[in-house]
Amino acid sequence: MNRKNLLAAAVVAAISVGAIVQGVPSAVAGDSADKAVTETAAQQQSDEDLIKVSDDALTFMRNVRGARLAIFNGTPDVAQTYVDAAESRVAATIKDADKYTLDIKPSDKQPDQQSNKDAEEYVPFNANLAVAETLEPSAETVKHITRANEHLRKGETKKAVEALKVGNIDVTVASEFVPLKLAKAHIDDAAKLMNEGKYYEANLALKAVEDAVVIQTFGVDAVPKPKAGSNS
Repeated sequence: MNRKNLLAAAVVAAISVGAIVQGVPSAVAGDSADKAVTETAAQQQSDEDLIKVSDDALTFMRNVRGARLAIFNGTPDVAQTYVDAAESRVAATIKDADKYTLDIKPSDKQPDQQSNKDAEEYVPFNANLAVAETLEPSAETVKHITRANEHLRKGETKKAVEALKVGNIDVTVASEFVPLKLAKAHIDDAAKLMNEGKYYEANLALKAVEDAVVIQTFGVDAVPKPKAGSNS
């Protein structure tokens, strides 16, 4: 797991069952052991699935941007390859994303999304983690930040987020969310237009995908929750 999965990791850390494990009283530990193992395995699989959805979304967004650049550079064959890849990946993302749709609100500058915001499916595909500027370094905070950095070097983003939470360190996540249904519609349009040789129009369709991205910043304890009605 790396930086591109940071928001997914923050979501996992904030909403997962047992994200920060509390001690189990010894009197009930024996009775709870089997259930805990089962729940942990199920949660681990759920976490991995969420990361995969985020990865898939990032991949098709990169394909969208690659296609637009290829059109600009006058290499439609390259653009077609990117569009075909984006079309395939966005379809796979929608198929897997239902349980991980987050409650995201588009901005007032995105009117095309306002009318359909309740039916849309937003998933994260990119994020940046930042420690609040008001942080006053101390031996205790340095210890937790050092631990978080060690996890990040190993690609253990979820553990890094949890280490910061345990240390009560104020951390914010700035993330990009893509509306999947709208993205798929525009990517499908772009593929059709590319096949017709309408490269300018295809570029506009792909631009609409990028314009639909919602950027939000929040604390790791206030990450967007799963959308009501999702299967999470």
